[in-house]
Amino acid sequence: MSSGISLSQNVQHIIDQVDTNRITTRLQEFAGEVSTTVNGNAQIIINRESNQNDIAKDYLVERLNALPNLNVTTRNYSTRGTNIIATQTGLTNPNDIYIICAHYDTVTNYCIDDNATGTIAVLEIAELLSQQCTDNTIVYAFWDEEEQGLIGARNYAQAAKARNDNIKAVLNLDMIGFDGDGDNDFDIDVRDVANSLAMKDDIVQMLNQYGTNWNLNANVINPGTPLSDHKVFWDENYTALLIGEAWSMNDQNNQYHTTRDRFNNLDLSYCTDIIKLCTAYMATKAGLNYIDSSIQNTGSSLTVTNDPTATYRWIDCSTNLSISGATSHSFTPITDGTYKVSITKSGCTEESDCINFTTLSQNSLKKPIQVSYNQATKDLLVTNTTKAEIQLRLYHVNGQFAHEWIIEKAQENINLKNYSAGIYILQYFVEGQRHILKIQI
Repeated sequence: MSSGISLSQNVQHIIDQVDTNRITTRLQEFAGEVSTTVNGNAQIIINRESNQNDIAKDYLVERLNALPNLNVTTRNYSTRGTNIIATQTGLTNPNDIYIICAHYDTVTNYCIDDNATGTIAVLEIAELLSQQCTDNTIVYAFWDEEEQGLIGARNYAQAAKARNDNIKAVLNLDMIGFDGDGDNDFDIDVRDVANSLAMKDDIVQMLNQYGTNWNLNANVINPGTPLSDHKVFWDENYTALLIGEAWSMNDQNNQYHTTRDRFNNLDLSYCTDIIKLCTAYMATKAGLNYIDSSIQNTGSSLTVTNDPTATYRWIDCSTNLSISGATSHSFTPITDGTYKVSITKSGCTEESDCINFTTLSQNSLKKPIQVSYNQATKDLLVTNTTKAEIQLRLYHVNGQFAHEWIIEKAQENINLKNYSAGIYILQYFVEGQRHILKIQI
């Protein structure tokens, strides 16, 4: 894939795709430390206060819309406030909902720790998990007006309760980038509401299972702080908790809520490790629904497992463009290059990794076989001095198989006048080596 993300992987492989460089770039862009591009224009997002955060909102919406398997909506719950909701519907249990969320509003300029760190963490996890098909539904939520009293999240939580949404858990991320004393402590703020204590246990289990190289230490705070968006889900008796830096140990970022909350105060390694932990939790709870997108290179074609309930689309990785007509589980490239396949099943799409494919042209080998084509008469003349049978295959230019011949004679003429006009690829094998010839009928 152009993004470098591996697909149809287990949880550890997905954790390994968490990209510090991508996180760094987006943190700096979202907090106005560097310029970025929004809606095709160069922009600097210096301020994200609720009454002037339209550029920040468009930044998130644009990047979420670029990801597969997401339904992205903006919900204007008031004249001031807009929540951004990206929903990845589960294939097996679409009504079982896991929410990962952060507030994207601020009180002043920059505010990278509060809460660009949480916002970009949710975006990074969406970047990874949207590439997967999942059993359960994931909601990636970005709340507005947290700083005015948890207004955006409260609007959503109350509406969800009224709809009787089956929200299984809410993971709220708020200020996850500062570790002033370098001890790698972080807080899990939880209360005995619904299954929140069990959710806390699951988070700790993820840390023990996957976090041997993260050097994170969890402080469980019960009763946890009510001063962030998870609180409104507790109010509606939903399972929820907060992950944030270690305020319980007096290691808070004293620059928060000021214009001094800047990039150089962050501990990127610490922030990345917390994102990995949250990725592990969300990937586990979402349930990875495996679509086999592994490509087999047969030497003559690229093939994936044929699933009659799936659709296929082959893509040239150098351009990231679909190859016209290449919609089968098998594809025969006509030029050297890197290719991938996009597989859609039950409304969910996964892409394979890119794979190199090298053709071997006829003229690059000196072999005792000659194939010539007379376009005027549509005759294909095959001369074979090997005394072995020759297998010829004809493909449409898009890789679709057309016909196969077995040549046993020393010379054989094949007339192609019954084939529709167009470019075709003739492929044949001599002593295990593949040769190709492009012809126009």
